[in-house]
Amino acid sequence: MKQSSFKQKYLIFKVRQHKDPEAYGELYDYYVGKIYRFILFKVATSEEAEDLTSEVFLKTWEYINSTSRKIENLNALFYKVARNCVIDYYRKKNQSVVLTDEDQMDLIEDKKNSVAKIEDRVDWDNLQTHLIKLKDVYREVLLLRYSEDFSINEISEIVDKSPGNVRIILHRALNALKEITSRNT
Repeated sequence: MKQSSFKQKYLIFKVRQHKDPEAYGELYDYYVGKIYRFILFKVATSEEAEDLTSEVFLKTWEYINSTSRKIENLNALFYKVARNCVIDYYRKKNQSVVLTDEDQMDLIEDKKNSVAKIEDRVDWDNLQTHLIKLKDVYREVLLLRYSEDFSINEISEIVDKSPGNVRIILHRALNALKEITSRNT
């Protein structure tokens, strides 16, 4: 069940006009699990994901209260802030993206049905090893599209690429995933 765009706009209005923490709490409750899973796919531990998730919500609160720009797509805003927090995190740490097998399997089990849209032939025990072999941008676009069910336009806003470019990346990512899985079957 998706939260209505009208309700999101109303909650943003309440946050902006009255700095209403309860209204922001509703937005937090709706998005926290999604943002956490998105970040967890990109960092090594659940503790790091929790810290970054908190940072995302703090930065989004600050952004909503500091800008007069209209927020057209709150979904894209949260994911864009999350993506940028992860990028900043790795710039600061100068690390590569590493996922533990246990964290990956937990995420894969949670989203088994959505990820099945990507490739029916994938053996769930080996999905994480297939995903890790993909370029970061491929993995990110696949997760946003098939795990989080974002539209091409929403992904475009999140990754700062044109919708046409996102379609090309998605097509290449699917082909790369099919090639990797076919080599291993």
